[in-house]
Amino acid sequence: MKASILIANYNNENFIEDCINSLLHQTYKNIEIIFFDDRSSDNSLDKVKKYEKIKLITNTKEKKEFGCYNQINSYREAFNKSSGDIIFFLDSDDY
Repeated sequence: MKASILIANYNNENFIEDCINSLLHQTYKNIEIIFFDDRSSDNSLDKVKKYEKIKLITNTKEKKEFGCYNQINSYREAFNKSSGDIIFFLDSDDY
């Protein structure tokens, strides 16, 4: 059974590596990590690009002024790219 972990991010460069490393060090290995960046203005993308196994999606749509809308949009876009049997949602500042 494959697990898809969908990560929504906006300017959380200080937590990205802890977040991703915590996932990569889990004992269950049949996972895909899909990282959606909502036009961060920090170095979030540079940190994520170091990881080969991460599917990276960047927001190409106009950013709304409502954080909750942006987060739901992030998860929807990542969900559309997922292929797992189980879906997990994770904020980029959690680990």
